Amino acid sequence: MANSVIDIPFYVASDGQPLMGAAGEMDFESLMTLSGTDKSGSAPAISEIGGGWYKFSVAYGSAPFDGGDLIGVIDADKSGSNNLANCERYIPVEVRLDFYALMRLVNKMSQDKVTGDILLKDSAGSTILKLGITDGQSTLDRDPGAVV
Repeated sequence: MANSVIDIPFYVASDGQPLMGAAGEMDFESLMTLSGTDKSGSAPAISEIGGGWYKFSVAYGSAPFDGGDLIGVIDADKSGSNNLANCERYIPVEVRLDFYALMRLVNKMSQDKVTGDILLKDSAGSTILKLGITDGQSTLDRDPGAVV
């Protein structure tokens, strides 16, 4: 089962006005995992939504979202033809597994009481994400201050 694609939207302005029709000018300046693994080679395409809004799409378990949470910077004017100021040109973005948790607020969910596996489902009842519990131990202690 493939995980559901999630869209990550972002807004771009030029002198305070929505920048439109510029998806072809946008690219990832950087994209990496929190541990520092470069994922820019598999960066997703950027497309326009409208009114200054753009998006890229990823699915957990598929490149580039196959090595954990991602952080990056989008260059919204890679050729400089839109004359964007640096504060408008470089857009910080992040992609986190817990973005799927937001889906729990609007989608059906079931959890296996024996294994702990969580299934998020669409309105038709089809599974769109499985969060499997693979730890074989019966308990897990968490210490927020400990470095693992």
